[in-house]
Amino acid sequence: MSNNTLQIINQLFEIQYKIKELGQAQGFERNFNRLSAIFEEDGFIIQDPTNETYNDSRTDCEASIVGSVAAKMKITKTLKPIIYKKADSAVQLVQKAVVLVEKN
Repeated sequence: MSNNTLQIINQLFEIQYKIKELGQAQGFERNFNRLSAIFEEDGFIIQDPTNETYNDSRTDCEASIVGSVAAKMKITKTLKPIIYKKADSAVQLVQKAVVLVEKN
């Protein structure tokens, strides 16, 4: 696995996010699904943790907290996705997500 592959996945993730924000995602959904399928064939598992619960024990995310810390926190924006790599029967975390977290 090359570092370039992770960079490509991150760039595609960012492009997809920006297109969704512009309200133009429908026209590109098929293309992004095909690209995701290519990465999956190579053993990559790409996860977007947006809207998931966040707590300090979560090891697959590096979080920046927006506002004040609370008992219940939620991931409100994902800057980089969680990326796993399957090899043989093992799954390895190759990139932690970079996320913004706010009070739930």
